[in-house]
Amino acid sequence: MSYLGVGVSPGNVPVYHGSYLKVVDRRVRIAELVLRCVIVGLAVLAAVLIGTDTQVKEIFTIKKEAKFTEMKALLFLVVANGITAAYSLAQVLRCIASMIRGSILFNKSLAWAIFSGDQVCIFFFFSFPHLFSSICCVAIRTGILCFTFA
Repeated sequence: MSYLGVGVSPGNVPVYHGSYLKVVDRRVRIAELVLRCVIVGLAVLAAVLIGTDTQVKEIFTIKKEAKFTEMKALLFLVVANGITAAYSLAQVLRCIASMIRGSILFNKSLAWAIFSGDQVCIFFFFSFPHLFSSICCVAIRTGILCFTFA
């Protein structure tokens, strides 16, 4: 025991050396990177599936082929998925850069901006498909032709 009691622990004080926190921080960063890559993949997949899909409607002997550009609701949906994919790709690059540099996000305003951008993308990715399918159903029932395939 030292003379002044410096460096002596009574035995009930936890001492963290930081190595475990570094492991947890690395795991969280890898999980964030994987989740953001999944979001990019799903958003691009949704945009490609909607963008390449066509539907053929036959009226008597005339065949009319519909694409996503002819329905404003589907066009908005493709744009929303594109915005989500672009934002998530930018965040993937930010995650990779922070993992390479080993930096920690200390800027509070940047953290709020990232959080707000994530919330907007969640709204785009999850709410817009439901919104546009509802718009199309209402438009079909009421006969509004600008949102439906006529």
